[in-house]
Amino acid sequence: QDMGASEGCKPILASAALTLLAFAAIISALFIRADWDALNAQLDVISGSRQLENLKANGPFIVACLLLSAMYLGFSSDVKRVYPNISRIAFFGFALTGIVFPNTIEAGSNYQQIIVRARSNHHHGYTSSRTFAERSYSGLSLRLRGGTADVLHEHRFELRNNAWFKTESRREEGGVRAIFSVEGDEIKTLTLHWGVAVNSDDEWITPGKAGCPSIIPAHSALYKDRAVRTPLKMVDGKLQAEIWIPDDLKPKPLIGIRFVLFEPDRDNWYPGGAGGNFFLPVKKSEGKKHPHLQRSPSFTGAIDVDKMRADASPQYSKDARPTGTVAWNQDLSHLLWNAAQREKAWVDGKQESKSMRLQRSPSFESAVKIIEERKAQEELHLREADEFYKSEGGRLYRIPFSYQNNMGRQEGVVKAKVKQSKVDISVIPERGDKGPGPLILHWGVAEREPGEWVLPNQETVSALESGEAHGKAVESKFKSAPGTVEQSINFELRGTLPPSISFVLKDTSNGAWYKAENHDFCVPITEEGRVKLQDKGKSKSGVIQTPLVRTLSGTEISPPTGASIAREIFDFEKQGHVTLMHRYHMACSLIDRAPPGEAGRDILYFVFIWLRFSQIRQLSWQRNYNTKPRELSHASEQLNKLISWRWKNSGPVEREIFRLMLGCIGRGGSGGDGQAIRDEILHIMHRHRLPESKGTFVEEWHQKLHNNSTPDDIIICQAYLAFLHSNGNLAEFWRVIHENGLNRDRLKGYERAIVTEPQFFPDKKDGLINDFNNYLRILKNVHAGADLEKCVEVCRGFLEGHINVLLESILRERGANEARIPAVIDSITEVRQLIGVKMTKEGDIMKLRDLLYLDLGLEAQLRLMAERSLGSLDSAELNTGARALTLWVGLALENLVYSSSPAKGTLDPTAQDSQANELKACLRDWVQLEEEVHKGMTQGWPTKAMAVVERMRRAMGDYVDGIQNNMQKRAEYLGYGLCAVTPEKIPEKWSITLFSEELVRGGGCSFVLSSFLRKLDKVLRKLGGGTMWQVISTGKPGTVGQLIEVHDLMSVQSESYSKPTILLANSLSGEEEVPPGVVGVITPDAPDVLAHISVRARNLKVLFASCFDPDEFDNIGKLVGKTVSCQINGNRVTVTETSEVAGDGDMQKLGDSIKNLKLELPPPAKFTSFCLPETSIDVKASPKTFGAKSTNIVAVRKLLPDWIETPRSAVVPFGVFEKVLSCPENREIAKAYTTIVEKELKDTKDPHGVLRRLKDLTHSLSAPNDLVTQLKSSLEKSGIIMAGELEGKQWDEAFAALKGVWASKWNERAFWSCKKSNIPVHQVQMAVLIQRLVEAEYAFVIHTVNPANGDTSEMYAEVVIGLGETLVGNFPGRALGFSMKKDGSGDPIVHSLPSKSIGLFGGGLIFRSDSNGEDLPGFAGAGLYDSIPMVKNSKKTLMYFNEKLTTDRGFADKIMRGICKVAVDVEKAMGGVPQDIEGCYRDGKFYVVQTRPQV
Repeated sequence: QDMGASEGCKPILASAALTLLAFAAIISALFIRADWDALNAQLDVISGSRQLENLKANGPFIVACLLLSAMYLGFSSDVKRVYPNISRIAFFGFALTGIVFPNTIEAGSNYQQIIVRARSNHHHGYTSSRTFAERSYSGLSLRLRGGTADVLHEHRFELRNNAWFKTESRREEGGVRAIFSVEGDEIKTLTLHWGVAVNSDDEWITPGKAGCPSIIPAHSALYKDRAVRTPLKMVDGKLQAEIWIPDDLKPKPLIGIRFVLFEPDRDNWYPGGAGGNFFLPVKKSEGKKHPHLQRSPSFTGAIDVDKMRADASPQYSKDARPTGTVAWNQDLSHLLWNAAQREKAWVDGKQESKSMRLQRSPSFESAVKIIEERKAQEELHLREADEFYKSEGGRLYRIPFSYQNNMGRQEGVVKAKVKQSKVDISVIPERGDKGPGPLILHWGVAEREPGEWVLPNQETVSALESGEAHGKAVESKFKSAPGTVEQSINFELRGTLPPSISFVLKDTSNGAWYKAENHDFCVPITEEGRVKLQDKGKSKSGVIQTPLVRTLSGTEISPPTGASIAREIFDFEKQGHVTLMHRYHMACSLIDRAPPGEAGRDILYFVFIWLRFSQIRQLSWQRNYNTKPRELSHASEQLNKLISWRWKNSGPVEREIFRLMLGCIGRGGSGGDGQAIRDEILHIMHRHRLPESKGTFVEEWHQKLHNNSTPDDIIICQAYLAFLHSNGNLAEFWRVIHENGLNRDRLKGYERAIVTEPQFFPDKKDGLINDFNNYLRILKNVHAGADLEKCVEVCRGFLEGHINVLLESILRERGANEARIPAVIDSITEVRQLIGVKMTKEGDIMKLRDLLYLDLGLEAQLRLMAERSLGSLDSAELNTGARALTLWVGLALENLVYSSSPAKGTLDPTAQDSQANELKACLRDWVQLEEEVHKGMTQGWPTKAMAVVERMRRAMGDYVDGIQNNMQKRAEYLGYGLCAVTPEKIPEKWSITLFSEELVRGGGCSFVLSSFLRKLDKVLRKLGGGTMWQVISTGKPGTVGQLIEVHDLMSVQSESYSKPTILLANSLSGEEEVPPGVVGVITPDAPDVLAHISVRARNLKVLFASCFDPDEFDNIGKLVGKTVSCQINGNRVTVTETSEVAGDGDMQKLGDSIKNLKLELPPPAKFTSFCLPETSIDVKASPKTFGAKSTNIVAVRKLLPDWIETPRSAVVPFGVFEKVLSCPENREIAKAYTTIVEKELKDTKDPHGVLRRLKDLTHSLSAPNDLVTQLKSSLEKSGIIMAGELEGKQWDEAFAALKGVWASKWNERAFWSCKKSNIPVHQVQMAVLIQRLVEAEYAFVIHTVNPANGDTSEMYAEVVIGLGETLVGNFPGRALGFSMKKDGSGDPIVHSLPSKSIGLFGGGLIFRSDSNGEDLPGFAGAGLYDSIPMVKNSKKTLMYFNEKLTTDRGFADKIMRGICKVAVDVEKAMGGVPQDIEGCYRDGKFYVVQTRPQV
């Protein structure tokens, strides 16, 4: 009106204004309020960006429809009446909008849910960390010039705050120019990591491979033949790079450029959408008005997003068989390279993996700190109790308990001091917590039995400051001192003292009652009460003692450590009313009581074994009690949340136990799924009008579900779906039932039995399938924690886009053929690595739980797919099979590392000999081999690979032994105990005796790795990486004996066989003796050629051989109990059954061969001096007062050339130990020592305990003053120490090392060696050679005559990294073994590469044994007695990938030739007598630390 408009125009103007307002409202509601950036990200993740592309493709049409809708809504009634045709068009647009827009999003999608989820996730920070890629699609951030003729594509997006990246492809004369530039000052350096697409827009190859290297800018570099890296240069004040693409490009024009960005200053990668790559087209888009920068799948080869977006591939059929053979194609080679780079980055602790930025994770330092604090507190408590007893004669008891306040569940301690009749009780809350509310002590006395409740006598009650009788108890109030959170109460018991008191605590703030774990507090008052309490089965802290358990045959089982917890489980399981819900509640209580660290492992092992028996249906899931599904669901959730919380706050060992526990229980939930189990089955029956009468399958199942839903219902539902899919085939129903461990009897055995078979309704088939598929998801939500689909669904909302894309790819390709399986496994591996980082950092316990379940689900999927690939590798060509197996072993090992140590790839210095460190070291060494074989098989590769394979197999053996040692004995104790008390008499025997074996076989990555290692071992040996046999001692020709199998050789050290015996020893350490009567030993282990057992076998002419072929070793095992003949053919042993019998004459010859050794000790030497400096060691003196080590080292120093160094020495002679023992200060020790040696040691059949006591007595000796003075003086005179050293603590350490060498006279191995060689062990005298330890880089042992073939012209040596104790002490693994002609006429021949797991490093003094029994002619006494460093050596887990001894052939050759020259010169110096030499290398110098005649 103000504009002077006519009356007729006013309605039109008003309608136009309303039209604009309505249009703005619609746009705002659909896009702006939904947060287009977040919506864009969610659409891309959820649907692979298909919806987004449809939306953009139909954008103009949708805008037109929206505008017409706005016009229709905005028109006034006057306009509609005056202009009816326009109104009809507008209405048509309004109606069309409701059809077009939802269809654009895709039929079936709930757009409002997508909008809400996108907005919610964006606001809560759950969108991908790479949201700059998603933000780049915001229409507000684009400056497109689609209508400009010279610009084909242009895009601008934000890298980070105030830093923008712009791309442009521009048509110019003769070609297209691609321009990449940075706007803003935030980024100083940026590199374009790129390739080109020729045939399809998802391709990534280098320009060189595309035949157009000319387009690469001059300042670029090729990256691993996979990409080009072009740094952006400063041009006109901004970073810029250009790529010129001519029109006449040969052989084929380009489609576009694919790239990601790398910022060197921040070591940061900027990938494209969902963690993939950017794609810049260099051709004009067809039919697109607004061209845009396209995103693409990752170029890693592990993801195929286009494949993911396609329909799911067919599921794998159990009946299917591998087709074709494995070919070593470019994809497998690419995967191998990528896996190696990821693994290397992980173990090296770097942050880049597959062009992605990985976050480094914290170590377990916080967990270690907690454990250390707990240990320190325990030591403090013990000291406090001791001081209270010594000073006041009282007893102090500390009893843990749990309490509740507004901060949740907390841990506290009740401290009770008892001094005669006075009792002082204090309640101490968890540190940093305010504690429970005001407490009342509800207490009584126990006059006869602990735990009894009797009202205290009137005299006691009357004397209480505050006390009120309540039945059989008194209630007294605690007091709190100002400024403290502790509450305390004290009182005095009058009259006759009761043996003990019983009490509980009442919290007046919330009415809660607190007990000691699951029973009342019980504190002894008198010594009688202490004894009764222990007899009753409770210790001073309230822990129940161990019950007696027998096997089914009546054999008593000795209780393992921590077995007291089993009694509580027995008491629980024998109740009349037990369900899964009750069991989960009880498990929560037991886990709550387990302290952190090693102290709580016993409880955790028993709880896991218990839950495992339950999981495999070896315990009742329902006994005389109905559980509502929502109650079971809630109990499951409470337990898995507690396990997840404990996992978060535990060390590596405990984490593995908690992870195993989590796999035994369902996900549960306190939401609607538990109740939906009951409700939905009823709704399905109503919807489809299924009969609700007795005698129908669905009704019987419905009654069972209402009564007590269990994990069995998942199987029943799957079986019913198979029945429906097969059009009512009952055979299919029972097939699924039986394949999953159920049967008719179990269905009939439910409290609400299922006895009727399902009925088929053809007209209802499709509807029932749809509804029961949904019902199966509800059942899995509650009962199946690690179901992969459910895990992905739950975690999708808070995982980054790249991880979600990988997960979608994994789900869709679970049924992939053999050719695609490695790529899927690679994706699983990368996801597990990424979520491992998240797990250790995740603070939300529910999310952590979901991630743990996802990790378990991925591991299970990996195993299923790996097992499918095993068979296909058998038919592969040898080299191809080796390369494929190398990839598989790397992936399996990498996954095993993620299971044992998620988020921490580097070796943990706080646990240097841990299982996780060993696996990481193997993985890092394997990376080097993966990178080498990626390029092609080289001549020495199989040998290097075999060394790492042997180490991996050893690690797997340790893993299995760990499970056996920690689980099996406890499983037998718990299993047989449960079988005795449960009404069902379960678990069954098979589940008890095979518990550990089934656990290993049912495991994930460990079993996969073992399976592939077994195959690779054979392939490597065929390729020359090693032989199937290693003959260490040939024994006598045609060795014949009875074949007996033993678990390990150490277990039969005390045995003596009456007839010739060949032992099949599954394991050995190398330190054992050959038992009398044994003529041969065959083992799958690989001891060092110079190990003690190896030397003894050669010395006694006993066959000793290693069989590395598992199948052949198993075949030999089939001959156990029979007489066999062993024939050596080349470097292998043929074992066959024979009728030949080794008679008494053979045993006589065997005994004579030992007697003919003439092993006689020299007469005992008398005491001469406490210590001799080197200048006083007379090598020609007679009788000798020291051993051959001292004699030889002094003699050889004078004869060796200057280039060979020898450390200075002093010696504690023979007779010094006996002199110290006879000193007055050691009189009592001497008396006990003599009694044991002269009486007990002679009579005992099991010397283990007797020898231990002799060693303990030796360690308890005191040093006379003359010994202290003379030893220090001799060391100073020898130049070993400076004046003033070895004072205080240093002297204590030195004397402890000296006593340790003396005590090693009673080593068990030395005892048996002497006994079997007729050497009187008590007559052995021990001198001690003292030297300064050379801090060696490498240590070696030399035999100057090759012991394998007796060739006097050839030496043999073994070399290890660090100190020589790992070699002479037979540490697991092999040394670098080589032989060489002494005259240097040939090159060193390497027989084995090093695979020792541990290296020892350190310096200081070393005390070496030098007995009169070590160097007897014909007796291999080396290594029987100990050499002990004064300061404990540090251990280090070794990795060989960067070790010069294995990677630098020139350096290794120099070391081996130097060692050979040492052998020649030492043997010459010792008069040509073959020598057994120990030495080392450091800083370019060779040292000889001892030498003796070679046996």
